[in-house]
Amino acid sequence: MQLGFIGTGAITSALVTGLCTTKSSVNSIWVSPRSEKISRQLQDRFSPVQIGHSNQEVVDQADVVILAFLPQQKEEILKTLRFRKEQTIVHLLSGMRNAQISELVDTPCKIIRSVPLPCAANHIGPIAVFPENQIVNEIFTPLGTVVTVDKEEQLELLSAITGFMAPYFEMLAQVIDWSVVNGVNHQQAAQYSASMFEALSVMAKDSADGNVHQLVQESQTPGGLNALAMQVIEKQGGFTFVKTALDAVKNRVMEG
Repeated sequence: MQLGFIGTGAITSALVTGLCTTKSSVNSIWVSPRSEKISRQLQDRFSPVQIGHSNQEVVDQADVVILAFLPQQKEEILKTLRFRKEQTIVHLLSGMRNAQISELVDTPCKIIRSVPLPCAANHIGPIAVFPENQIVNEIFTPLGTVVTVDKEEQLELLSAITGFMAPYFEMLAQVIDWSVVNGVNHQQAAQYSASMFEALSVMAKDSADGNVHQLVQESQTPGGLNALAMQVIEKQGGFTFVKTALDAVKNRVMEG
């Protein structure tokens, strides 16, 4: 399979890195010349990567074309390209519906929308996809957990959750900083805290029915450490801020 990327930013770098460091059905990867620095770095690191002289050359060489540029560039870029009807287009453009991309493409290709994350470079994390497509699943499955949704609106709601990467890292940083202030080595604090939260995420992911509220209850014993932590947090306003923040991000996503 020949894969082409139009747009060579951080998410393209992550996907190419993930694909080139695991078993994959992708035989060669073509990347657009912009950004030149990232394109050169990928070509130097991975033998399957080739840099196209233009976006059109990337399209011409690819069976599957991944659109990974800024949403506001869609007309400028797509209206100059010529696709083949047997090609599959995967677009990663935030706030852009499949129908909006289809209007700008000169050929009736299959158009799939996806939301991958930078952690795909490490072969972990979720990758939301709409609609279901066997070829796209084959490409992304080695890079993480493919979550296929039934409606495009569901993908947009899931994409809002990605707004919690920075808040999560800030919470983790606060835990680590507290540990250091209280006398724990910084590296040890980081390893322990990150490993604990990683394990808790695995427990939540593996819960049979997805009922994480049950895990909240099971983690607490009367008078225990978790019960005390929950009491203190609830007195400070609890976790209502989470849904407030998600609503704000969702509104931004839905507005496009």
